[in-house]
This record gives sequence, C-alpha cells and structure tokens, in this order.
Amino acid sequence: MESHKLLTNIWAYLPVFRVVAETQHLPTAAKRLHISPSALSRSIRLIEEALGEELFVRSSRRIVLNAAGERLLRTLRLTMGSLERSLTEVLEHEFAGDYRLSSLGVLTDYFVLPSLLELSQRRPGVTPCLTTLSSIEANRQLANGMIEAAFYYDATMQEGIHCRKIGALSNSLYCGKAHPLFGKRIDEAGLQEYPFSVPAIGDRGTPMDSWPVELSRKIGFQILMLSTNHQVALSGRFVCVLPDVVAAPDVQAGRLFRLAPDVVPDTQVYAACREEDATASFTMEVIAEVEQRLSTAPRLGGKAPSPVKKARRSKARR
Repeated sequence: MESHKLLTNIWAYLPVFRVVAETQHLPTAAKRLHISPSALSRSIRLIEEALGEELFVRSSRRIVLNAAGERLLRTLRLTMGSLERSLTEVLEHEFAGDYRLSSLGVLTDYFVLPSLLELSQRRPGVTPCLTTLSSIEANRQLANGMIEAAFYYDATMQEGIHCRKIGALSNSLYCGKAHPLFGKRIDEAGLQEYPFSVPAIGDRGTPMDSWPVELSRKIGFQILMLSTNHQVALSGRFVCVLPDVVAAPDVQAGRLFRLAPDVVPDTQVYAACREEDATASFTMEVIAEVEQRLSTAPRLGGKAPSPVKKARRSKARR
C-alpha cells in the first residue's frame, strides 16, 4: 500500500496509539481518553493490521511496546511536537504549555533555573519541566521528542541535533578555612601533597571539573555531581576545583580561599535542541536567556594556559 494511503487509514488512531504506548496500560489509557479498554484494543489492532506488523508484546496483565512500536512512538512524538509548534506560529499565538528541558548541577542552579523563573514570569502560560540528564542521554531524549532543549558540558554530537557553545565557566582551586593551605601561597608541585575531592568522569572520558588530564593529583574523595564539591570545599578537608560563580560569595565572606595556581581551564557550556527547532522562537529565547547569564558570570582567576603554551615555557626555562 502507498504510504499516503496507509497514513490516511491509521491517521485517526495515532493519538490513541500514543496514549496507549506511553502508559503501556489499557485501563489507564482508557481513563485518559474516556473510552472503554475494549474500544482501545480494537483501535490498536486496526493500526497493526493496516501496518502489517504488531506494535506491542501482550501478556495477561501487560501490554509492552516492541521495537516497531518504539520506532512509531518516537516518530509520532517528533511529528506531533513539530505540528503543535507550527500551529502556534500559524495562529500567531505565544508558546504555551509544558516546556521540557534538561540541565546539570551548577548550570541548573546558577543559570538555567534563574532563566526559567524569569521566562515563566514573562510567559505565564508556559510550564517549565526541568530534569537532569547526561549529554548523551539528553541528545537521545531530544531526538525522541521527550525534551525540547538541553544544557550540558560535553559537545556530544548526534545526527538531527543542533549543538553549539553558549559560554564558559572559569574554574579555580579552593580550600576551606580548616585546610592547612588556607591563606597560603603554593605552587603546582606543592599541590601534589594534598588530596583532592573529584567528581565523576564525563561523557568525553575526562573529569567533569575540567582538571587537565596531563597533570596528576592525589584523590582523597570522590563525588558524583560537581556541585557537591562546594560543600566538600567548605569542610576544609580537601582541595577542590570549583566554578568561580559558585565560590565567589564564600571567598568574599572568608569561608573559602582561592589557591594561586591557575591550572584548570574553563568549562565549556553547550546548548542543544533538534535541528528543526534551532530557529523556533521560544527555544531560542530560552537558550539566549541562559547564554546572557553565562556571559556575566564571575571570573576570579586567570584562564589556565593551554598544555602547548606550558610546554613552550618549560622549554624556554631549560
């Protein structure tokens, strides 16, 4: 059967399929759609007969998507999302409803969350739905139509995803008042004697705190999220790499001390969305708001020299 005729045959049943596919429970889907479970089951059977392929694995108690069903749901989410946004533009209405996006720790607390609070005040019809995802998982959910935008630290590329750098966070070495280095000067070599608290490895296989892979350090504590290092640093037990935007208030209050060696490069920040949404007004508004806040982030330290420049200086000294 020609594809346009096939689409015509199943068009009326696609919204029904989506609700069943997302709940994977006929009674729940029937309640949402205000129809009987038996009518739902017939609608799903009609789609499967038209396609010539089963979309679910059925048991006595459950109905679960199979691989073909997953593909249809993914395509349907993208298509319906694109159609909803297009209708908003056609009718010249401002975006309204749930807006789903992802961010991480420091980005969330200091940039994305304040941006969303500002935007929700200007756009009371928008309901931000914020989650936390790694860059790889965020791209997967973008491609599947599950979220609309993502902010992360790793430039993880994927077909159909528009990803661009929107700024950078400067980082420095810090310790709390109880640490033996508080208020003292120390060089790069001296740092090797003191244990660090370090975060997880990112999707690119490098430390999430941007520590240069060519420099060794003693690890005394390991955390999952970069933002947790703020509390670890305040304890005075370990040296920590912190974004300057996080440390600035505690430096001013005398609770944290910034150690002099500028060995940690900036952390690059990226925004991602689907390629077809790269010019969509509200998505661009969200990204622009976060980008503007990043541009005014505090920078307490100098930018760390690149490994190439450091190597050249070492040769010159020799």
